[in-house]
Amino acid sequence: MNAKKTVRLVQIGWLSLLLGLTLALAAAPGIASARSLSMQQVIVDAEALPDASLQVTERLTIKFSGQWNGFYIKIPQGDTPIADVVVREKGQPYTFNPGADYGPPGTYLHKTEGSQMLIDWSISARDEVRTFDVSYRVKNAVKIHNDAAELYRKFIGEANGNQIAAVQVNLQLPAGAEQYLQGEDIRIWGHGPLNGEVNFAGSDQVVWKVTDLPAYTFVEGRVVMPADLFGAAPASARTGQNALAAILAEEEDWAQKANQERLQARGEMAGGVGIIGGTLAGLLLLWRRFGRRHPTTFDGDYYRDLPASYSPAELSVLWNYKKMKAQDLTATILDLARRRFIRLDQENVAVRRLLGSKDVTTYRITFLLQPDPAVARKPEDTVLQPHEQELLEFLRDEVGGGRESLYLTDIEKFSKQKSKEFYGFWNEWSSDLIARVEKRGFFDSSGKMTLLTVLSGVGLFVLGGFLLEHSVVLGISVVIAGTLVLFIPLLFKRRSASGQEDYVRWQA
Repeated sequence: MNAKKTVRLVQIGWLSLLLGLTLALAAAPGIASARSLSMQQVIVDAEALPDASLQVTERLTIKFSGQWNGFYIKIPQGDTPIADVVVREKGQPYTFNPGADYGPPGTYLHKTEGSQMLIDWSISARDEVRTFDVSYRVKNAVKIHNDAAELYRKFIGEANGNQIAAVQVNLQLPAGAEQYLQGEDIRIWGHGPLNGEVNFAGSDQVVWKVTDLPAYTFVEGRVVMPADLFGAAPASARTGQNALAAILAEEEDWAQKANQERLQARGEMAGGVGIIGGTLAGLLLLWRRFGRRHPTTFDGDYYRDLPASYSPAELSVLWNYKKMKAQDLTATILDLARRRFIRLDQENVAVRRLLGSKDVTTYRITFLLQPDPAVARKPEDTVLQPHEQELLEFLRDEVGGGRESLYLTDIEKFSKQKSKEFYGFWNEWSSDLIARVEKRGFFDSSGKMTLLTVLSGVGLFVLGGFLLEHSVVLGISVVIAGTLVLFIPLLFKRRSASGQEDYVRWQA
């Protein structure tokens, strides 16, 4: 369709939809605030008659959410008066209300408001889909010029504030139209969104179609045909002027503008795809530089020896990408027992229950002042790491109250009764451990990459907001690119070459 941007001087449209609720029989404020409606379909069946009038039936399919008590449309009149108005639902006509006050459900009224006719009907609809037929006749809808007859109507007006999922207008031409050449004697145009279509349907019919019509967007049609088809046209429909050349020139100009807009839209779409594609390509390069795993020399299924001498908790930082888990504390306790800094003895202890007590098998942790010298150990097993020393001191002094031993159940009880102190220790212990492990060079540093990508992402956000005022497609594309640049690099993480080597050996 041609995308005409300005309001035409000839305002003789069929229908300008203005959706809303009638003032009478309004629902309660709480219900009204939650209601909404969606236009699922508008089908216009029209027939151009030899007397230059147009017989129209509008079929409106509407989904109501919440309580609705009325609906109305406004049809421009001007020098094309509206007559014979009837509202129907399921083939049954509503009762005409000749007054100015809104009646009960099943009634309708119409009245002139300026250059428009308002048609309003009362209903009682709640959370349902309803279909209404509004029929009327438009007098002098076709203008009879000296050299052609012209039908020029708005099907949907720009004042319509609701998106319509599907719009279709079916126009039946007068008898005898099948004898003329389509595209030469009879010419058709459409104005509105670029995705609209206008086509001949048979020898004497014209169809306009639009899907997903945005709110506040008009759909308009124009048909030029021989004046002989309207032999019964009254004098009031005759202009006495030649108009065909001006009409053709006007439509040619609009067609060129529409083609330019289509070309610009395609260019913007290609630009948007290019922006997002280029962003993804750039992120791929960043991932290859900062996120892809280093290759390793070891490529076996099994590794018979321990790859390194660091503690279980330090290994967990390497294994879990700078994260600590609850079992790391348990593993540290077991490793301290293996290296004879503590001793674990299985015992039965009485644990108080709601009714009496119950014997539970647990372990006693005994703190050894001096490791057993009779146990052969590797040199590295004789030295406590800072996080191990901190854990021993916490268990002995805080949990055990300075005693030489405590039970595992004491740790459980302490974590419940003094949860703030326990989790305070856990957070500090794990944070300090991760900070010390990072000095081992287990992980690659991204340097200033993260800062640069964050700044670039914010910059693209700002640029996208500016572009939205000029091009929605380019603006949204740049905003999407900014989102990708801002957040995706934050997910990049990888072990260093030596850390990855150790990791695959520990896996084996």
